[in-house]
Amino acid sequence: MAEPFEPAPDQYSREIAEGLSRALAEAEERELPLESARLIIFSDQHKGARDGADDFQRYERAYNAALAYYLETGHSLIVLGDAEELWECEIKEVMHAYGDTLALEAEFHRRGRYERMWGNHDSQWSKPRNAKRHLHPFFPGLRLREALKLRVTRAGAPLGLLFLAHGHQGTKDSDRFAWFSRLAVRHLWRRAQIGLGVASATPALDWELRERHDRAMFEWARAASAKPVLITGHTHRPVFGEGRPEPELPRPGEEVERELGALGNEREDSERAAALKAELEWARAERRRVATQRPTPVTPRCYFNTGCCSFGDGDITGLEIAEGEIRLVRWPDRAGRPLPLILERVALDEVLDEVNRRPAR
Repeated sequence: MAEPFEPAPDQYSREIAEGLSRALAEAEERELPLESARLIIFSDQHKGARDGADDFQRYERAYNAALAYYLETGHSLIVLGDAEELWECEIKEVMHAYGDTLALEAEFHRRGRYERMWGNHDSQWSKPRNAKRHLHPFFPGLRLREALKLRVTRAGAPLGLLFLAHGHQGTKDSDRFAWFSRLAVRHLWRRAQIGLGVASATPALDWELRERHDRAMFEWARAASAKPVLITGHTHRPVFGEGRPEPELPRPGEEVERELGALGNEREDSERAAALKAELEWARAERRRVATQRPTPVTPRCYFNTGCCSFGDGDITGLEIAEGEIRLVRWPDRAGRPLPLILERVALDEVLDEVNRRPAR
């Protein structure tokens, strides 16, 4: 039986709520002792085939560095879906292209510190035969999930519930009609990317669409009788606590300015400078536009989003749970070093207490 929820006023939100309620009802539950919890949660890597349509090539350095770091610091790795871009690519293409990255992830699995969900762009992993044939050589016996519930405890006493899912549940293009979307992306959009050199990692270039989806997930979490703290990916937009968006993050302009400073005065450099200046002003205007948008309200703080491992400048974001806190982190740091930069942090028990104290609906 699906988790009861208070329907949101529009059809889109109702469909999201129905999908999340079903996933919550079907998800396995595990205990997460807060005293010893060390998790890193990443989503939306979209690993491709190392061709012109593969955006992950820009993020590979940051992601692999992060995996090496968290492996040695004792974190468990949770991948929330869309790890592989299987709307555009055949499974075997991706497995061949990113064997090194998969081997790093597989070391977490070997040490018993790995969980993986499937998303809309890698929903083929929901079929056991695909996982057995293509993933088990890296991750022997790996069980893939749609979602997972983590019952947070302290000294054995329950503190609250974390609910982890990719976040596409209930959407028509990404869930129920994903087969049609996959065909369009593979046979039309991938060719356009290769021919035009267009990046496509973000699933929704329209800010209002991402805001609408974030709001629908927040409203579901706020209304669900189980009082979960929902953690997703999918929208590629970090959401933390007060819903402050970080759509592009601060570094793209700095990199462009450094490259501009290194250019000479030759004609070919002038043409490159023109392209870089156009890119810089585009990014500045986009940040100004985003700053005027209304962020997702998160009261109580029941909805968090990892962001993604596919920002246009090569940065990645994720959520850490460690030392009793939940943290939004970015790789690399502000100096461009392969180290985590903590963007936001809050005590997890405070979040859970805030959610538990909200009136039942």
